[in-house]
Amino acid sequence: MIEINKAYIHYKNKKTYIVKDFCKIQENDTWVKAVLYKPDDCDELFVRTLKEFEEKFTLN
Repeated sequence: MIEINKAYIHYKNKKTYIVKDFCKIQENDTWVKAVLYKPDDCDELFVRTLKEFEEKFTLN
């Protein structure tokens, strides 16, 4: 289960990201659950589907 304000590590670049909130994103004309997150070293926000986030990030 993904948790808000927790640090996660990206499997490929090994950088740390902080989960900020949950939202929805449209994928193939269907709204799906998504994760809003940011790098730990800046304030830029990113979003991925929950499924993709769970596949590519691990809890720090």
